[in-house]
Amino acid sequence: MCADCEVPLIETPIEEEGAVSNAVPSGTVVPLWEGEDLALHTSLLEELDAAGIPYYAHPMGVFPGVRRGDHFPIQPMARFGYQLAVLSSNFSAGRLILERLLEERPQDVELPAQVEPTDSTPEAPARGDEELGNEIWTGQDDALFGFLRDALHENEIPLRMEALGSEKRVYVRASDALRAREIIREIIEAAPPQ
Repeated sequence: MCADCEVPLIETPIEEEGAVSNAVPSGTVVPLWEGEDLALHTSLLEELDAAGIPYYAHPMGVFPGVRRGDHFPIQPMARFGYQLAVLSSNFSAGRLILERLLEERPQDVELPAQVEPTDSTPEAPARGDEELGNEIWTGQDDALFGFLRDALHENEIPLRMEALGSEKRVYVRASDALRAREIIREIIEAAPPQ
């Protein structure tokens, strides 16, 4: 009998048929998986939920405002990823789920090479003995003169430069003239190619 409310007490609780056990799993928390694969992380969480296995999931990484306790770490801290842990009593079941998911993962699939569009107007083949006689730019701006020289060199267009007093001129091969004029137009107008 209860001393406070005077209700008769029984020695053991009566278990109803079909009652769900409320047993609390026990054990220490042990790491199950860590990595950067978001798809695997999500699948693993879904499978653990479906199996009724409690877990602890934590994002890894360096985020603004996070302070590290160890100023001289032995191992570098990952910049992105997830850590997942389960109770030691559920570790073997969780490990089986993880192994099954890893076996089911598709292997890396190679992407097909993209075919680059070809220009409808083919350039005339450049010849090594072709004369650098097509004038593509004339001006007095020393800085622009040097910039054009560097841009054409970067695009592997041979050129000849002349400076007559304050006037400067840039010459290229006839086979490179169209491309060189387009590069100069992009530089002067600060506009991408059309």
